[in-house]
Amino acid sequence: MRVDLFVDPACWWSWLTSRWLVEVAPTRSLQVRWRPYSLLLRDGPDGLEDWKARVWGASLRAVRVMQALDSDNPDGVRGFYEAVVTGGVADYNAGRPPFQDLEGTLEAAGLASAYAAAADEAARDKEIRRSMVEASAVVGEGSGRQRWCCINDPPVGLLGPLVSPPPTGAEAVRLWDAVVAFTTVPGVLELSRPRPQRPQVPGLRW
Repeated sequence: MRVDLFVDPACWWSWLTSRWLVEVAPTRSLQVRWRPYSLLLRDGPDGLEDWKARVWGASLRAVRVMQALDSDNPDGVRGFYEAVVTGGVADYNAGRPPFQDLEGTLEAAGLASAYAAAADEAARDKEIRRSMVEASAVVGEGSGRQRWCCINDPPVGLLGPLVSPPPTGAEAVRLWDAVVAFTTVPGVLELSRPRPQRPQVPGLRW
């Protein structure tokens, strides 16, 4: 089964879901593709709080690098995404602006630092938007920030699941099997319960 996960490094909820998928993938032979998604391109800069505009703007630069990698080296997207989010957690804890040292992040992921040049290539935004349109075509408009799609025949799109903290081991696999079962019943549209105001991100000190 192929799973397309659409992520913006600025979304902690997406990060938690990604940790769950990484846990499940080997046990269920999942082929996970990491796809670029930008909160800033989705919502636009107008009306955003100052801090959100700064963080989402910095994240968009990282998403452009993800897009460049997706075009040339799709297998490298996961490593860069993981390195940029891990670095973002460290930056947040230290009170520094996140997602700044993209060259260092690429090197930490074992990727060519030259990809950092893509961060300032606004032309990449067109490709990112195309990825986002593909997500919306499957998941639907207005379904939230974090999206992942099970791509089979036909494709099934879902928001989430939102997990905090992400389950591990047998519990992670049990959740995956439940989600797959959920997708087999077209009439089931939504299942939710109260969630914490802030996600429990490992290592992050709020």
